Amino acid sequence: MPFDAPFNLGPFAVDASGRLAPRNGTAESPGFLLSWRGRSVHAHLQDAEGASRLVLEVALGRIPSTAGERTLDQRPRSFATLRVLPTGLPEGWRLHLTPDHRLRLKAERLIELPITVTLLVTELTCFLLTLAPFLDLLDEVGMPVGPAAQG
Repeated sequence: MPFDAPFNLGPFAVDASGRLAPRNGTAESPGFLLSWRGRSVHAHLQDAEGASRLVLEVALGRIPSTAGERTLDQRPRSFATLRVLPTGLPEGWRLHLTPDHRLRLKAERLIELPITVTLLVTELTCFLLTLAPFLDLLDEVGMPVGPAAQG
């Protein structure tokens, strides 16, 4: 069934070639959620100041609480990992520790809009594959994913 292009698909505008771009008149950057290894990843497109970006945000885990069940060295190991983790991150990736001790990551990639779905999925896949070893490390250290890390 052919579509009459251009058309709107949620917060996205789809052109005759099937490429996506933020729809005109939307207040927020269009985006979507995906799940990777028990963590929610929020992906959204930004098109401002002549630069288009794919912004990816994910809660990586949470520093274990002193009140919860944990091994004796789990909390100190988590903080030690947190001190060295930023040195190995790719360019454009930033870590942030929230007041409730959740570790959040924000990554930005320059892209060209409009973007094909194939290229968008490729960008997301490259991000997730690059993220995987960091998640392995956090899992090994014992930073729980839990509901707080998913939100």
